[in-house]
Amino acid sequence: MNSKEKVRVNITVDKETLGKARKKLYLFGGKLSTLFNRYLEEFVKSSEQDFGEASLRLNERLNELDKRLKLVEGKK
Repeated sequence: MNSKEKVRVNITVDKETLGKARKKLYLFGGKLSTLFNRYLEEFVKSSEQDFGEASLRLNERLNELDKRLKLVEGKK
């Protein structure tokens, strides 16, 4: 991940949860930024998997409907 461009983000989080997370990260020598980066990477990856296949099928069906509509309207 070092080769990627970094950007600073300001977020608001629950104070108690943040404190608990920091304590756990401290035990393992982890950084909060690493935790957020991993979470964001997993979020993007899972979103692409969950929606990727469904989105592909939806686009195929929309293309098919578009073709049928053109036939009904007399367009090629």
